[in-house]
Amino acid sequence: MAGDGDDETARDWAIRSADPAFDDWDALTDWLAADPVRADRYHHAAANLADMTDLLRHAPASVPAPTPAFAPTRRRRWWPAGVATAAAAAAAVFFVVGDPDPAAQPYAVETAAGATRTVALADGSRIALAGGTRLILDRTDTRLAALERGQALFTIRHDAQHPFRVRVGGEELVDTGTVFDVARAATGLRVAVAEGGVMVDPAGERLALGPGDRLEVTGAHRVVSHVAVASVGAWERGQLSYLATPLGTVAAEVGQALGLRITVAPAVATRPFTGTVALDGIRRDPASLGALVDVAMVRRGDGWELGPGS
Repeated sequence: MAGDGDDETARDWAIRSADPAFDDWDALTDWLAADPVRADRYHHAAANLADMTDLLRHAPASVPAPTPAFAPTRRRRWWPAGVATAAAAAAAVFFVVGDPDPAAQPYAVETAAGATRTVALADGSRIALAGGTRLILDRTDTRLAALERGQALFTIRHDAQHPFRVRVGGEELVDTGTVFDVARAATGLRVAVAEGGVMVDPAGERLALGPGDRLEVTGAHRVVSHVAVASVGAWERGQLSYLATPLGTVAAEVGQALGLRITVAPAVATRPFTGTVALDGIRRDPASLGALVDVAMVRRGDGWELGPGS
């Protein structure tokens, strides 16, 4: 890629890494690590690309895509069909929006309901965001993240001298060489570890979690259980796994992942569900969620409701 270190290269990386088949993470990490400024440019490009793609996805078919007033001379590139669409979105957003202030502190990375995004950090760490997620990062402390809502899978390059920290509400998590998943719901917090370890509340309880450990926090109540390591972060593969999780939480997370509005009747909201939800099946037939969790699932206006009966 030409223009190494400039905005065009950052946009190219953002477009390529948005492709689900992208597997050149090592090269992207090397490019980011060579200059701290590149991480900012890449993050801006990825955020703008995702936002414009969402806008184009939901735009009425009769409204033509905006045509830029001018276009720079660019080398011709050949992309797979899905990536070509993303490239068009990226071009449009940069003509309309331009680059945000790279000195802004801190900054948010968000996904719309039904969308996902992966953020590559300058140190080689990666954070995958599920639908309906808002994550706060800080350019003055690149080893800190705050999960305001939703779910994220952290693949962290461990540094014992500067451990990575995640703040979720009043909780703090510290990596000890780690791949771990964090979900923040209205009822509390869930953490599951696939590799390495996580320390919860390092200044107080110092609760250590290892591979296969799952922590659920509801208020002051904490429960540690064991899950299959392969199930941690399975939402990236289109699966959501639950262990005695209230149906209210299940419905909220399935809705965020698929961009559906799903409400739950109070009579069944706290009923526990254990099992795996295959998102592709629910996307094709939302009513099938009711059969899976053993309650009725009925259409309500522009959404769905889980309840004790039809």
